[in-house]
Amino acid sequence: MNFILTIDTEGDNQWDHGRELAVENIKFVPRFQELCEKYSIKPTYFVTSEVCDDQYAREIFTDYILKDTAEIGAHLHAWTTPPFYDKDGYRFNDPAHSFANELPDDLLNQKLKYLTDQIETSFGKRPLSYRSGRYGFNENVGRSLVRNGYIVDSSVSPYATWADHPGIPGGEGGPDFIDSDPFPYDYHFDEGSLHEIPITILPTRFPLNRYQSLARYYFRRVDKSIFLRVFRKLFFNNQPLWLRPNPWMTLDLFSELVNESIKIKLPNLVMMFHSSELMPGCSIYRQDNESIEKLYELLERFFLLLKDKNIDSVTMTEAAKINKI
Repeated sequence: MNFILTIDTEGDNQWDHGRELAVENIKFVPRFQELCEKYSIKPTYFVTSEVCDDQYAREIFTDYILKDTAEIGAHLHAWTTPPFYDKDGYRFNDPAHSFANELPDDLLNQKLKYLTDQIETSFGKRPLSYRSGRYGFNENVGRSLVRNGYIVDSSVSPYATWADHPGIPGGEGGPDFIDSDPFPYDYHFDEGSLHEIPITILPTRFPLNRYQSLARYYFRRVDKSIFLRVFRKLFFNNQPLWLRPNPWMTLDLFSELVNESIKIKLPNLVMMFHSSELMPGCSIYRQDNESIEKLYELLERFFLLLKDKNIDSVTMTEAAKINKI
């Protein structure tokens, strides 16, 4: 088993739709990178278009690439990546944050090509790994990724659905991943193949961790049933568990998730969070300095857990190449 640490590296507080774009959070990345290097962990930074435009980001991420201490992948925010249309949901920094899976194929291809070329120009290396903003992925996105030279995607969030989350006004909304496999797999297109390494999200409590059909039925129905919502509050409050350092996560919960992953022989542990979570007050999850210090304490304890279990760190592209051997 390998550990893949992924950071959705983007503008400040993307939950505040329509705010003026800024990337002040990038100034807080070096402290995080130092912690990673202390434990021989190589993060994969999935970067957006606005990050590519920032001179400071160009300097630090180019340095990480040259030292081979991190990977730079792509993170498409359709609302900040050219080209744009003058209509609701398609404008620059539009308050409606569109999902990539909603975009017309020609616009999706243009945006992905723009972002891919922009990353290569900004950091000196063409990206091979990708995650969609808001997890907006489907096979059309996969085909476009292959056409642009990508080999691996990590947009799939198993046991979760975004179908009720609005994107483009009148659009289809986000994807539904409740039935998606938590194990890696391949998409095969006429243009080539794309490896999928899902974010690590698993049920860890009995019977949900034992019976997949029951777990998927439960996660699909829980928000539609008063009885199941009460049941969740009493017994399954944190289910499914994300490998993500949210404020309510503890080392015990991380250990529970790692042990479940080992038990089912998951080949990769994929952690994700956002670069804005490294800056006080820049994210809904980390509002002040104290919460940032708690984040670093939790991450360090988790990295020690990985070390104790002899779980090594690889980048997203390295993992994809290992899986294909």
